[in-house]
Amino acid sequence: MTLLTTVVFAQSGQAAVLSPTQQVQQVVDWFTGFFTNSNQVASEPMTPFLTMNNCAASVSELSNTETQYVHLEQYIGGVSLLRTAAYEFSPSDIGVNLSVFPYFDRNAALGTCDRATPSIDLSNVVPVSCDLSLFYEPNKFTGTNDPIGCPTSFPEPGSTVVSTVTITPNTVNSLDFFTTPDGDSFGTPIAFQRVTTTPEPMTTLSLVGIGLVGLLKVRKRYHSNS
Repeated sequence: MTLLTTVVFAQSGQAAVLSPTQQVQQVVDWFTGFFTNSNQVASEPMTPFLTMNNCAASVSELSNTETQYVHLEQYIGGVSLLRTAAYEFSPSDIGVNLSVFPYFDRNAALGTCDRATPSIDLSNVVPVSCDLSLFYEPNKFTGTNDPIGCPTSFPEPGSTVVSTVTITPNTVNSLDFFTTPDGDSFGTPIAFQRVTTTPEPMTTLSLVGIGLVGLLKVRKRYHSNS
């Protein structure tokens, strides 16, 4: 999936008072780290096992000190790349703007979080955009771009994806719901949880086995509707 997402974080009437700059720092802190959906896979075997590694990264071309970047990598089974992207967080009049950039050259960006000083090359990001609004409440950001969604080339050109996400201090819950030009649709809610270390090898292998069975079932269900 190749898209740029613009996210606006707005304070709800009951939310604790945080300035836009403070909201930028808050969501960056919550969004960075190593996450897996291992607990979800254990209780929902049809869900594929995913890992997500997000790290704060510098940008040499950046002149606005209030803007922050995060590099993201997601893997199926911890080994097969699902997606990678650069997330740009900046304050706005009503909260935070988040622009999510896919990379022109994904291989050049992979491993960013393993470097001593993670950095993002802005010349390697694709300037494509769509909008998503999140609202800040105590201990969470939530939002969706339903019903319009965003154009995407996955699973085929001309498709649309509607995204829903909730970010808390230790979880990122998301659902990307895809609709093809023929009207077929599918999506799997993913419940990421922050972990302090990568899973043990044998645990990972077990989760991969369960998750791949779920992934195959999801694909089979989707293709049977095509």
